[in-house]
Amino acid sequence: MKTINVPQLYCPFESRISPFVDRVDRHTTNWLHRFQLLSGEELYEKYANYKFAWMTCRTYPDADYDFLCAANNLNSLLFVMDDLLDHASSETADYRTADYVQGIIGGFVNVLRFNKRVPVSVNPIMAAFSDFWEKMRRLSSASWQCQFTLSLKAVFEAGMWEIENSRAQRHPSMLQYMKMRPYFAAANLATDLLEVATKQNLPVFVLQNEEFQRLVELARRTICWSNDLFSLSKELEHGDEHNLVVVIEHERNISLEQAIEETARIHDREIAQFNELKAQLPSFGIRIDTAIQTHLDAMGTMLRGFMDWSIYDTARYEFNYVTE
Repeated sequence: MKTINVPQLYCPFESRISPFVDRVDRHTTNWLHRFQLLSGEELYEKYANYKFAWMTCRTYPDADYDFLCAANNLNSLLFVMDDLLDHASSETADYRTADYVQGIIGGFVNVLRFNKRVPVSVNPIMAAFSDFWEKMRRLSSASWQCQFTLSLKAVFEAGMWEIENSRAQRHPSMLQYMKMRPYFAAANLATDLLEVATKQNLPVFVLQNEEFQRLVELARRTICWSNDLFSLSKELEHGDEHNLVVVIEHERNISLEQAIEETARIHDREIAQFNELKAQLPSFGIRIDTAIQTHLDAMGTMLRGFMDWSIYDTARYEFNYVTE
């Protein structure tokens, strides 16, 4: 695996972590075994070193234990599926087909819409997801559940777009990639979960406000650009070209090192835009403004959390973080 030098990234938000992190880690380790989501103890050990609980507990540090367990179970399941779909090999070929992904979409949507319970003996992935959904329904509102259903469908549809590009050896343009990346990275789910984590049920007229939606979009995008830098060596090793660095390198015909620098500049510029736009939101009254501020502060902490997990906690990625 080639070691990548990642420039220091701009992320002026508070770094925090939930005190429940060790308990959440133990819970999800047992959960992965319970639903037989990994093949063999060696892979379970590998996933333990990825320390997904640290990611979840950094991104939602004020959430209660039940939410953190449910969210970390989902995050772990999505990483299991990401590894199946992203790593092109003879062993994963059956998973990288439109029929398989369409089946996953249909199965997940059935769970979401009809609260369907799936036995492990029928399908471990669906069984694990139905267990997550049973717990999340108790923690969330009906309106949030409807939005989450649409968001999850968007994740898998974007995943199909990525797979079809890979199969056709088609390079997406920078514009196409930047539009689709937050969805096949599931960054939209991360921001959706924030509403349940903070217990701030913002009114629809806030959620649909143009400036607020732009803040959410910027948060999702910057999660992806930092992850593209941190995961670059892993993706190059597996032949995955759906990474902003690789897209920029190909489209602009520049070196990998120049593309890394440009990706870091894009990340930092959009973080700055996020901070600027926060100060420009219209007022909706003291009570709602306070809830919005709580939500946006938590969003900044979430951005910092994803970055800190990548830099300090997980063994999933390999890179040098250049701080000077």
